[in-house]
Amino acid sequence: MSLTQLEYNEKQKSLEIIINVFIDDIEKALEEIHHKKFELDTKNEPKDSDTFFYQYLKKHVQFKIDGKPVLYDFIGKEYDGDIVYFYLEVKNINSLKEIDVTNDILVAEFPEQQNLIKSKVRGKHKSALLTKKEQHAVLKY
Repeated sequence: MSLTQLEYNEKQKSLEIIINVFIDDIEKALEEIHHKKFELDTKNEPKDSDTFFYQYLKKHVQFKIDGKPVLYDFIGKEYDGDIVYFYLEVKNINSLKEIDVTNDILVAEFPEQQNLIKSKVRGKHKSALLTKKEQHAVLKY
């Protein structure tokens, strides 16, 4: 199970994104893709692991705002116990009526993977549960 939290910051005109996954799961995915050890959250973690995370996320998580594809910045990551939190941001969003989410994080490695999407836009909460069979949702506000 992964959790993607989306919150529209009207003052900053940005979509703030937090994605959390189990460290072991994302580590397995990266190791299978890149054929190397990652040893996340240890002194042996590669110094450029953020680059690998960002590449992975760009491939497996996409957004459209009001029908237009948007790119997000990788702000950073944080480890907490057995979970890694990824902090992302989409800037320059003047209006937001709909978020189109595609998320297939870890479904290649774990066929039963579920990716929960929770959002908050102008006080309205919406959510969706994505799976290998259903990797896409549209949240309207």
